[in-house]
Amino acid sequence: MKKLDFIIVGAMKAGTSSLAFQLQHNPDICIPLKEIHFFDNDNNYSKGTKWYEENFTECDQQKIIGEKTPTYSYLEKVPKRIQEYSQEIKLIWIFRNPIERAYSNYWHAVKSGRERYSFEKAVQKETERIRKDIFKGYLKRSVYVEQIEYYLEYFEKKQMFFMLFEDFVKNPLDNMYSLFKFLKVPFNDFKYINEIRNITVIPRIPLLLRKSSEIFRQNSLVYRGLQFLATKGKKPGYPKLSNALRNELDHYFADYNRELSNLTGLNLDLWKT
Repeated sequence: MKKLDFIIVGAMKAGTSSLAFQLQHNPDICIPLKEIHFFDNDNNYSKGTKWYEENFTECDQQKIIGEKTPTYSYLEKVPKRIQEYSQEIKLIWIFRNPIERAYSNYWHAVKSGRERYSFEKAVQKETERIRKDIFKGYLKRSVYVEQIEYYLEYFEKKQMFFMLFEDFVKNPLDNMYSLFKFLKVPFNDFKYINEIRNITVIPRIPLLLRKSSEIFRQNSLVYRGLQFLATKGKKPGYPKLSNALRNELDHYFADYNRELSNLTGLNLDLWKT
C-alpha cells in the first residue's frame, strides 16, 4: 500500500470530525471517520506501519488517503514519528477560538466521566494536574502556536494548511475548495453536506458516569450502555461560561494568538469577543 497523503492533526474540539466528514464527500479522497491513534499511542505505534496501513485497505489506491487524529497536534513525540513515516505528508490544522475550544474540551471530559472539578477549578489547577495527566491541559491544548512550532522542527510550513473553525462554519465551501487546492484534488464532484459532527451532550448524572468509568473500561459495553442511557433524549450543549472567566482567559491567550496570526497569516478577528 502507498503511504498516506495527509493527516488532520488537530485541534481537538475544533471541528476535525466535521472536516473529515466533508472530505469523505469528495470522490477523490479516502479518509475514515474513526481516529486511528497510531502516532500518539505507544501500544499502537509498536505494531508498526503495516498495522497502521491496514486501517486503509478499503481505500482505492488511485485516491489520496488521509486520516484525522486531533491528539497528534498536542503530544511532542508525534511530529518526529510522522516525519519518520513520511517526509512529504501534508498536515491539516483547524483552529477554534482557544477559549471555546478549552471549554468544549472540558465538557467533553465531563461527558466521558473523566472530570470531577468545575471548569474554573480545573483551570486553576491545570499546571499541577498535567504533571500527572497531560490531557488535563485544557488551556495548554489551545496554545496552538506552540504545537505548530513542534512540527516546524520536522516539516516545512508549505506542507501545512491552516484554517479556522469559525470561518469553516461561516464559509464552508470557500474553505473546502482552498483545502482541495492544497491537496491537489478536483472539487467539481464534491457534495457539501450541511451537518456538524461530534456535538457534546452532557449526561444527566455526571458523577455516576465518572464512577462507572473508574470501574469499567471506557470502551466496554457496560460503560457505553450507561453513557447512552445518561445522554438519551438530552439536547446538546452546556452551561454558558461566565464573563469574568472569559475575560481572564481572553487576556491569557492574547499573546499566543498574536504569535499564531503572525506564524500562519490567519486573520483572527473572528475570535474577538
